[in-house]
Amino acid sequence: MIGWLVGLIVFCILVAYCGVPVLWTRVFHLSSRRYTNKPGKVALTFDDGPHPEYTPQLLDVLKSCGVRATFFVIVDHALKYPEIVERMMAEGHEVQVHGERHLFVPFLHPVLTYRQSVGASRILQQRFGVLANVYRPTWGACNLATLFLLPRHDMHMLLWSVMVGDWRRTEPGELVRRVTDKLSDRAVIVLHDSDWSYGAERGAPLQVIAAIPEIVQAVRERGCDFALASECV
Repeated sequence: MIGWLVGLIVFCILVAYCGVPVLWTRVFHLSSRRYTNKPGKVALTFDDGPHPEYTPQLLDVLKSCGVRATFFVIVDHALKYPEIVERMMAEGHEVQVHGERHLFVPFLHPVLTYRQSVGASRILQQRFGVLANVYRPTWGACNLATLFLLPRHDMHMLLWSVMVGDWRRTEPGELVRRVTDKLSDRAVIVLHDSDWSYGAERGAPLQVIAAIPEIVQAVRERGCDFALASECV
């Protein structure tokens, strides 16, 4: 009987720490945002980079389209390829926090959770001089420690309203169709500029890069302009 009771208590603690925050932010959209806060503004965001092959090509396309985007970077990658991060900043893009490494946050203890969010933000600020106060947890999933830490360090969580499975190799035209089907005023679009993360297919970002001009055109045809993540929170 005591063993069963202890097991139940442990289970409830795990659900409260790992499961409830995911429902809180992803289902009920509390303690997080998934839209911009200005009508007529759409945020174009990219996760998991920088990548030495794909991100420079993406930056070339964004420059040709005249679009500023937000890059939610993995700090380990950013420190390995600082010249790419510096180019992002020089070309008017915004650098924000995706994590120190690409880990599944709900299962992390509070110290690692801190390193994934607040600690990663401080590294970016110290190395690149950016105010990285917007956090998108890897896989969009957080834990109770995340919800405790972010407001105490003046950080905000931004998720998305448009996700199209672009981590799998998909024809550019199909990616454009998926984005436009979900596109709305104040949308936050998430795409990926790396294929290093678990589940990503090799070469998938090349299809994303090819789709960007038509995605940009679709946003503009809706009468919308582009916003950065810091303008969404």
